[in-house]
Amino acid sequence: MAFLDNSGDIILDAVLTDLGRKRMSQGNFKITKYAFGDDEVDYSLYNYNHASGAAYYDLEIMQTPIFEAFASSDAGINYGLSSYSSTDMLYLPTMKMNETTNDQAVQMTGSIVYLAANTETATALKASTALGDSKYFLQSGETDGYSVILETGLDTTDLAATQANRSSYLVSNNLVDSTFTISFDNRFISSVATPSAGSRFTNNSRGDDKVKMTLSAARSVSSKTGKSNTSTAIAKGISNTVYKTAGAAVSDTAVSSFSGPRASATSLNFSVLSGLDTETGGTLSSKFASYGKTSVDTFGDGNTYATITTTITVEGDTTGTTTEIPVTIIARQT
Repeated sequence: MAFLDNSGDIILDAVLTDLGRKRMSQGNFKITKYAFGDDEVDYSLYNYNHASGAAYYDLEIMQTPIFEAFASSDAGINYGLSSYSSTDMLYLPTMKMNETTNDQAVQMTGSIVYLAANTETATALKASTALGDSKYFLQSGETDGYSVILETGLDTTDLAATQANRSSYLVSNNLVDSTFTISFDNRFISSVATPSAGSRFTNNSRGDDKVKMTLSAARSVSSKTGKSNTSTAIAKGISNTVYKTAGAAVSDTAVSSFSGPRASATSLNFSVLSGLDTETGGTLSSKFASYGKTSVDTFGDGNTYATITTTITVEGDTTGTTTEIPVTIIARQT
């Protein structure tokens, strides 16, 4: 393994994998697909204030040392670049957590989502003066109730969230995710609940909230990700048809977290790994001490809790738009 010297002209360095060499020796080697990535690029090096002017703004980026091409077939691209056929696109979708949908969207506390490890903990959190409501936490394994609701769309006020704009800017450019990949730490999370048949994310002509996200076990779960302690699940993408309607009694932004045209939505809950869900009187998993905190009066209510904070990553399988959700698993101790 070595670095390329790209201090001068841009260099294209390519090598064949073992499989590529085998096919070349058999006379049937043919490149049919390729992908680009920017794993080694630090865009913060872009310098708008370079003394030599605009032509030099990206000089440090262009001269960043990069590794030689890898010959091993399992050296994949972690941060692949997307390719779009349209040459006149001005907007790309982003992903946001929805905290506005009534009676369904869990609310963040600070910058995290609490995940109650068991029913006893959920009861304590609901009674806590700091939280005091089920909308401020998830309950492990629940498929009915509050969940993490995520939306994709165009985060702009330049385009109205109309059906016509959704069709023109999103649907016609293939920027609507029909599935999402959920990545989670399998040391703490055992499974993911995702939208089931019949789920919808929409409003009516009056603007009323007509969202209904029901959950069931994820369609598939895999631990073959190439990343240690990481498993993935696939979540269905629900068409996000919350529209802005002239004269509507209820604003569309009372339902959706986006102001611009919306693309998709999905909904998630999580089940903690067996052993992390022990109630008071049982043996607390050693993972809390190893990876988190124990015996903390988190809310000043006299109860002590054990916590582990982990990160859930969600990626749109069509657009590649990604977000991370900090989730704190919490279990009451006393």
